[in-house]
Amino acid sequence: MNAPSKNTIQAVALIKFFTEEAHFLAFKNGHTIFRTPHYYRMHDSTGRGDRSESCFGYWDRGLGDELPNIIKDGTQLDLQSAKSVLIYPVQEQSDSWLQSWCIVGPQNNFESSLQRMIEEFGTYFVVMRAAKIEAYVNLLNEASGLSVGYGSIRYANNPFDRSLTTKDSAFSYQKELRFYVGECDKNEIQDRNIQIDGLGSILSEAASLKLTSPSGENRYCTLGRKEVVIG
Repeated sequence: MNAPSKNTIQAVALIKFFTEEAHFLAFKNGHTIFRTPHYYRMHDSTGRGDRSESCFGYWDRGLGDELPNIIKDGTQLDLQSAKSVLIYPVQEQSDSWLQSWCIVGPQNNFESSLQRMIEEFGTYFVVMRAAKIEAYVNLLNEASGLSVGYGSIRYANNPFDRSLTTKDSAFSYQKELRFYVGECDKNEIQDRNIQIDGLGSILSEAASLKLTSPSGENRYCTLGRKEVVIG
């Protein structure tokens, strides 16, 4: 498939979290990693793992799943020798490598998700102003030579709405924006590593964050610390 088109994002800034300080420092030096959707289907950690990532459902005996009963033309398929089952939208025969950020938008309530994001994704973070999104896309395109797109994730309750750009509503607290690079197979698990010269110049210096809710409540966090201070 082609990467989703660039679209207008209502954002003040984007935030990306890291579990390890080494990964945070590597990113600031231009070493970017793009995962495949299948990586997240097979991941089991809270927040990252999603068996319905870019698909209607994924079941894997090796992960302890019982395979579903599938009926085609009135006949149940014999899956006794199958190791896994992946069901996805017919219009998405392939995926893209992707990278996830969080949107801090005008009154999108991201501040209420801050503590949970730090707990699930790590205490290190980089910030990029929304005005720099196109510059990041251009750097990615130049460094990779591949098609690049981006867009905010849509959240839905209906399993049959799930796709590369739509996730289950249980993940809506993440306020996710994705960058998409190139095209990969549905079962691809190999990361795409892209070295970007000049990435540091479009990131904002942010050793700490202050996010203010519409009601005027402030939330503060600092690099490397799990506690979000409310005041």
